[in-house]
Amino acid sequence: MEENRAKLLIEAKDLIKLYKNNTWKNNIVIFDASWYLPNLKRNPYIEYKNHHIPKAQFFDIDEISNQNSNLPHMAPSTNKFNKIMKKMGVTNNSFIIIYSLDGIGTSPRTWWLFKLFGHNKVSILNGGLKAWLKIKGPIDSSSKIYNKKSHYSSKYNKKLICNYDEVIKAINNKNLKIIDARSEGRFKGIEPEPRPGLKKGHIPNSINLPFTLFIDKNGYLLEKKKIKKIIKNFSINNNTKIISTCGSGVTACVLAFALNYIGFNNCKIYDGSWSEWGSIKNSIIEK
Repeated sequence: MEENRAKLLIEAKDLIKLYKNNTWKNNIVIFDASWYLPNLKRNPYIEYKNHHIPKAQFFDIDEISNQNSNLPHMAPSTNKFNKIMKKMGVTNNSFIIIYSLDGIGTSPRTWWLFKLFGHNKVSILNGGLKAWLKIKGPIDSSSKIYNKKSHYSSKYNKKLICNYDEVIKAINNKNLKIIDARSEGRFKGIEPEPRPGLKKGHIPNSINLPFTLFIDKNGYLLEKKKIKKIIKNFSINNNTKIISTCGSGVTACVLAFALNYIGFNNCKIYDGSWSEWGSIKNSIIEK
């Protein structure tokens, strides 16, 4: 595997070796981080309970969030994240492996959350549960938490996140690109928003780079050279500062993950994303 690929992605064939060698006991924590837009009417927790990788726990991005915000799944406080990780048996030395049901999917959001709280030993299962099933990996239907309560202490990295006011300032900053990971139709305001009450369109001076461009039809992350070719067309290089946005801060993390995969580390997530921007009365909107 390529060096970067080994750090960020784990292939199903390598994960099953860990399983067969009983390396599961060596401080590995696996999370199913599947999540779906409300209009899809899918329940990720029910699907998780029906079939998941043995000893995987469900990482609910709606619950592991700031419950005091009226915006969906905003990043939780450091204290809350610590408490939940302790309950789930995560330690600062844990090797975290994350997957989604349908492929890369929404697993980058959970990857980004761990990075936000200073946890660097995090990999995503390339191809998700589908890749695991393809090699006949075993499946479980128990939702038991296998890890004992632990000690966990995170370090919040504010360089990975930004808010509404920061995006306002970034609109006219020529040294920074605001990249919208939503579909072209939503970006242009010609498709309906999946959440009611939101305006249509996009943040002024932002560019559209749908997250689906970085994932192949089978749910695998594209090869490094293909990702580089895509971003080259948008004049993005290692010196470019980026704010990644989407509908609610989930698929924006796919862009951040893809960029990180090719060695680019200068990307912030606008956590409120369009759920915030499209709901504020005085927000400036382009179509």
